[in-house]
Amino acid sequence: MKKRIGITCSEELQNDKYVHFINHDYLHGMIEAGAVPVLLPPIPVEDIEMQIESIDGLMVIGGCDVNPLVYNQEPQPLLGETDYPRDLYEIALIQACAQKKLPIFGVCRGLQVINVAFGGTLYQDLSYAPQKTFLHSQKERKECASHIMKVEKNSFLYPIFQDKGYVNSFHHQAIDQLGENLKAVAWSDDQIIEAIEHTSLPVTAVQFHPEGMCATDKKMQEIFNQFIRQC
Repeated sequence: MKKRIGITCSEELQNDKYVHFINHDYLHGMIEAGAVPVLLPPIPVEDIEMQIESIDGLMVIGGCDVNPLVYNQEPQPLLGETDYPRDLYEIALIQACAQKKLPIFGVCRGLQVINVAFGGTLYQDLSYAPQKTFLHSQKERKECASHIMKVEKNSFLYPIFQDKGYVNSFHHQAIDQLGENLKAVAWSDDQIIEAIEHTSLPVTAVQFHPEGMCATDKKMQEIFNQFIRQC
């Protein structure tokens, strides 16, 4: 029996209407892993339980910045475009899935909103981090790596990469304070968190974009395979 994986959607305003969509690369990674993707557009929070009752796992995808109001901060000058209704929906969705102990996997913004859903905070732009950071919004094509990440032993990424991996990078926000019961398990050389996992729940997330590399990199596809085996 194939696993049904709920995948969140991005939003875009087109001709005065909001369009909900997903990059095909996410679908490719899930399908290659043997799963059946189920798209989850934002709905009223009170209906989320019904929306997720038939899925075996949740993937939270990338997209716009997370509105700092959801982690009790005021917007800073370098904050990008945000989507407050999407933030509220995805936080409620993550919390509902976590309560049911459904496996959750986040990518880029997905990592960030998972961190916020568990009570964490973000750097609204990497320039606000206390350390000097390098370019995390690469100019290279998506299937190519742009920097190295160091991986902690006994983490969900270690069986795939061992202690070091080469990843792509398309973000300007990052985790500041970790959410409750979340731990960092991979870092870039400038100490930006590249992956997290929950200490007791089946919740994992990465800051990079494995879906952009999985067609040409077996290790990136294995991240999806591993998640589906968990579901």
